[in-house]
Amino acid sequence: MLRSRVARPTVVLVALLALATACTGEEGPTVETAEVVSGEVVQTVAAVAALEPAARVTVTTPVGGEVARLLVEDGQQVAAGDALAELSSESVELQIAQAESAVRSADALAGAAGAAGFDLSPLLGAFRAQLEATLPPVLDALTEQARVIEDDDLRAAAIDRVVEARAAYAEARDGLLASERDAASQAQQATAAQRAAAAAQRDQAALALEAAEGRGEDLVIVAPIAGVIELGRADAGGADLGLGGLAGQLGGAAGGPGAIDGLLGGGAADGTSSGPVAEGVTLGPGQTVATIYDLSAFTARVDVDEIDIVEVERDQAVTVLVDAFPAAEVRGTVANVAVAPVTGPGGGASFPVTVRLTQVPPEVELRVGLTASAEIEVRRRDADTTVPTAALLRRGGQEVVFVLEDGVVREVPVTVAALGDESAAVEGDLSPGDRVVTTGIDAVEDGQRLEG
Repeated sequence: MLRSRVARPTVVLVALLALATACTGEEGPTVETAEVVSGEVVQTVAAVAALEPAARVTVTTPVGGEVARLLVEDGQQVAAGDALAELSSESVELQIAQAESAVRSADALAGAAGAAGFDLSPLLGAFRAQLEATLPPVLDALTEQARVIEDDDLRAAAIDRVVEARAAYAEARDGLLASERDAASQAQQATAAQRAAAAAQRDQAALALEAAEGRGEDLVIVAPIAGVIELGRADAGGADLGLGGLAGQLGGAAGGPGAIDGLLGGGAADGTSSGPVAEGVTLGPGQTVATIYDLSAFTARVDVDEIDIVEVERDQAVTVLVDAFPAAEVRGTVANVAVAPVTGPGGGASFPVTVRLTQVPPEVELRVGLTASAEIEVRRRDADTTVPTAALLRRGGQEVVFVLEDGVVREVPVTVAALGDESAAVEGDLSPGDRVVTTGIDAVEDGQRLEG
């Protein structure tokens, strides 16, 4: 709602109770007038507000588990990084143990990978060496025997057979040598592949262990920001509502209290509690451990109606009136104007505006959620001509005032530069000292004479 204040001077209403007689002799309207004056007019947008802390963070459990140690209590001041609670979880501990076992197995496989490839080259080398050691002397002896044969044809045939035998020996030796080299190469390739596979398996096991250890670290809940602690409820936030929880909500709907809970096996069988977070309570993943409030500074959330939001901008001055301290004024500035609106219970749209509080009187003790009202200064005018807002009348799409001069009413179109509850800064054919009609304005017309 648009509002305004007049900073100086105060507009004084002067009553001119005139019973005017028209040309017909009928009794004229009763009017009051006020003087046109110079002054400063401050136009504001007024709306309800609520106090908010500088920051509010809800701390939830990354993993489920039982609260082994609760290291804070309600109202305690904590620093960022302080441990709030320690959880224990058999499933997480089992995951870590399994991951460690997988790493050990991968290490053993990697160590054995060098001997896993079967190498035939030593066997082939031994066979070749035996062949080289035995066949050349035999061939040499056969050559000598062939040479002493007296028959030329027989001697030539024997020598040819020895030559053929030497060629076959050389071919066999070279084949064994090539096979030996191939076997060694294949064994090396097989060993390298097995080692690579073992290394990849170990890397995967190490990553799994790192992830499991990370979940183990999640069992220690730490404060993300500094502030004041408010512990959550053990049944609040995050965890899915199972049949047991449903039974707790519907218990007594049929068959007396706890009837449905009994049919479903009881709502507390899993060890959870509906009380505050405490040691021994089991929390599911995503449940609220605590809420941390940063009370080092405060803001005010102001819900401005969609009609007035076009007037609101960043850095505008704001006066906040806290209901609990009616005599005090808190000063602030607009820090942010929401881009999108929110819809209220009645269906109307409003835009949340964040006001940074900059000046808080010492007697005002701010608390989260205190109800307040805010006046956002959207326009300030130091005008030569200001009139009471009651003097303004809209006719034919134009704002007008009625000036009373020598008993005659004159209609004057004006442009409103700043509008408020008590006064408005206007521009038009007006001068300080003119008198404008403020009461009975609907009953007067341009050129009408008022006598009294």
